[in-house]
Amino acid sequence: MLIRRGDESFRALAAALRDGRVVAAACDTIYGFLGIVPDSEADIRRIKGRGETKPFLILIHDTDALKGLGVQGTAHPILSLWPGPFTFIFPTASGKTIAARVPEDRRLRSLIAQAGLPLFSTSVNRAGESPMDDPVRIHDEFGGETALVEDSGVLRGRKPSTIVDLSVHPHRVLRPGAGTVPRKYLGQEDPPNPMDQVPGPPGKPVR
Repeated sequence: MLIRRGDESFRALAAALRDGRVVAAACDTIYGFLGIVPDSEADIRRIKGRGETKPFLILIHDTDALKGLGVQGTAHPILSLWPGPFTFIFPTASGKTIAARVPEDRRLRSLIAQAGLPLFSTSVNRAGESPMDDPVRIHDEFGGETALVEDSGVLRGRKPSTIVDLSVHPHRVLRPGAGTVPRKYLGQEDPPNPMDQVPGPPGKPVR
């Protein structure tokens, strides 16, 4: 089913997610498959196709949800970049890592809240192929395998989120994307301002 973005599609998305079904919708940056954590993982992997083994990003409504995912040390100053196009990889109490993001889109955050659980998210494409940006083509390809495709128009030229690994020190940008991480959060100093290096007139201090 293909539904134009609006109040009706929002209600349909929320209902499908609560029922444990997989949907496709715009996720801040690009179109993504969405499903509740952890029940939808097998279905999303089946839809993506054989060979899809990478862990899925988890979308959360706010930083408080990190504790429920087993993340320790949720007071990191880099979290001030949320909501936004930043995916952070966190160490967990189990010794594993998870990737999470608080979306910039307020409507998407509301959808997560309506679903009642964090959501898995991954780009809309078969494993090994490029992400799809046209909802009509997405519906043609995946309409029979998803409960709903929400039409938010063609999202051509969009960048995915920036991925930052917080499980290592210093923290490291694994994939540049739609957001720019200030150097101070990566344990780096800003480069000197060339204007600060210009000498003043003889006999006068540089200010």
